Amino acid sequence: MNTQTHLENHSHHNAGQNGSIGRHVLGRWPSLLGLAALLFNVTNGADSHVTAMIIVIASMCYLAASAIGRQHSGWVVVAVASIAVVLARLTGLDPTATLLVMGAGFAAFGFLRGRNIDRRELTAQTLAFGGFSAIALTAMVVNPVAALYLAALGAIGHAGWDVIYFVRNKVVPRSLAEACFMLDLGLGVALLLIAWLGPF
Repeated sequence: MNTQTHLENHSHHNAGQNGSIGRHVLGRWPSLLGLAALLFNVTNGADSHVTAMIIVIASMCYLAASAIGRQHSGWVVVAVASIAVVLARLTGLDPTATLLVMGAGFAAFGFLRGRNIDRRELTAQTLAFGGFSAIALTAMVVNPVAALYLAALGAIGHAGWDVIYFVRNKVVPRSLAEACFMLDLGLGVALLLIAWLGPF
């Protein structure tokens, strides 16, 4: 009887541990989403041009969420930006130019809202968008080796931006900052490995 009770308790303990692990994994769904996006983008080798585009999208989403003034709008803007890139390609427009125009539009919208917005935060996001976009655009036009380093710099730099806003829990939701961090850091490291070791 005691042995059976011990086995039952051990079984319940294991079940509780497995449930706790499962809940922990589910709780880290943003990291899993970021890793899935990373794998999707490096399946055929990391690409500096694609990474540069992702940097522009990421910084534009932060800017847009700041301009709108609602953290969870960040996820909506990710979807909108992705659709905009697809539509731009289908209609013959330049996807990068489309994203830059969208970013400028969100910045203008935010500043026109006056006192209804955190202007200091919006200014920071506008400057960041300009800076990250400048790095990304430069990576798109320089020679392949320089492009790898510049795109990696932009991606790892934005990963640092993600960490700052994850800790601050401002502008975008922590889930978006976490997912973006995994994607940004992974792309940056992949590009550096290509630059140092060659394609893998």
